Amino acid sequence: MKQLIDEKDGKILEILRENSNLSTHKISKKTLIPVTTVNNRVKKLKELGVIKKYTVEIDKSKLGFSLSAYVFINISLKELKQEGMTTKDLMGIIRKNPNIESVDNVTGDVDVVAKIRAKDINELNNYIVNTLSEYKGVEKTTTALILTKEP
Repeated sequence: MKQLIDEKDGKILEILRENSNLSTHKISKKTLIPVTTVNNRVKKLKELGVIKKYTVEIDKSKLGFSLSAYVFINISLKELKQEGMTTKDLMGIIRKNPNIESVDNVTGDVDVVAKIRAKDINELNNYIVNTLSEYKGVEKTTTALILTKEP
């Protein structure tokens, strides 16, 4: 089977992962790959779907959202089915909250894990008690505050 990307593509992807705002000229300088080659390879990686989008990483703590937590969610599939919903539908509803950073369907003792940012413990508690736990299909939540984050 033909390899999808090679070492040069890997170098380009690593640089873009660190800073997707860099120009092809700067990527070329960092990788010692000609500008035209960098441009063509980035175009190819987009066409192949390896590069899906460029995004911005926001430091939410600088916007006042200094509290982070994982919320482990147990779902009642029976209740979801009664509402004509799936786990994916519920995850989409949860994801709509601007404070939610990620929502993942997982294996193990819980069904879904959501990562949330909040300004303080009161905002986090309010979201979990008054919003999340009221969604149809949410059976139980357990929250783990994130104490430290690796840079």
